[in-house]
Amino acid sequence: MRQAMFVGIVATVTTTLATLLLAQDNRAPDVTAPPLVIGSSGGMTPIVGNLDEAAPFYADLVGLANVPPIRKRSYRDVPYPEVLKNQGTPDATIRQINLNIPGSAWRVEVLEFSDIDSAAVDARIQDPGAVTLVIMVRDIEGLLARLTKRNSQIITPGARPVLLTAGGARARAVVLKAPGGHFVELQQPDPLPVDSTAPTSSVIGGHIRVTVADTDATLRLYRDRLGFQSAVGAFTNESSRLQLMGTTGARFRMTSTSVPGDSRQILEFIEFNNIDRRAVHSRIQDSGSAKIHLRVPDLSAALAAFEGAGGIVATTGGKPMIYTGVPTVIVRDLNNIFMNLQQQTQTRAAPADR
Repeated sequence: MRQAMFVGIVATVTTTLATLLLAQDNRAPDVTAPPLVIGSSGGMTPIVGNLDEAAPFYADLVGLANVPPIRKRSYRDVPYPEVLKNQGTPDATIRQINLNIPGSAWRVEVLEFSDIDSAAVDARIQDPGAVTLVIMVRDIEGLLARLTKRNSQIITPGARPVLLTAGGARARAVVLKAPGGHFVELQQPDPLPVDSTAPTSSVIGGHIRVTVADTDATLRLYRDRLGFQSAVGAFTNESSRLQLMGTTGARFRMTSTSVPGDSRQILEFIEFNNIDRRAVHSRIQDSGSAKIHLRVPDLSAALAAFEGAGGIVATTGGKPMIYTGVPTVIVRDLNNIFMNLQQQTQTRAAPADR
């Protein structure tokens, strides 16, 4: 039972120490409804205000020697790129880079909007709508030294890694704020994994964490309606993680979920209390916003679930459209995360970027 839901950090190098605490709780998995989600393309999209500034940071983060090619699409293009209507930004220009995270089922699609009114989101890690990319690494000091040269801000007090422990697992960790306003948590497991299947690169895994306003309300959507498997934690004031996040004096509650169809795609929800919070309310084009891609078997049913939980459609016209030959819509969820829903069968893979 201890390994039935989410195996610990050292064994899989994609799950945080907080998740390990949940996995060792000896509780049965929560019962879920038949899933309205059947998978994800694996894409998480941080929206940034300056791609030329953000791209070198993210390339260094995942261990690339060079920035990947930038793809640009504009309302001026002929033929017109329908992707702009899907975003709800028909008169904009977008530029993006795509990066794989070694050892992870997630990848990062860093996206910039221009030719449109936009603003920067100044979220704190405890604010509902904040997004953290959790990256497992072999050499935390070496990577931290490179990233701090890329216009990032170290959030952890003291500007150096702290020791986290959970059960028999240990890791050193540090939190940064990336160009564009998203958070990155670096974790170096101790000891490093010896599994022969683990990546030999400096990065060995990664997943996504979203700060939420209300865990119970979030799970009523993601677990009960969409079918995400979940391991739900209780509020705690565990001091090392609060020190890591710069939130000493607060309490937090961590929930780990997996995307239906791929248990490797870990999406964590973290809720804070006993600390000042302000919910993020942003548009998709605003730097600091984020988007996640999901595949659904019935777009109408999935969209109804999001709207029933307070979701708002961002796609032009306020309704789904046909994009790349299939029904597609982007909806902002109850925590201000933009979800790109694309109707797919179990066997058809989603396009690489949307």
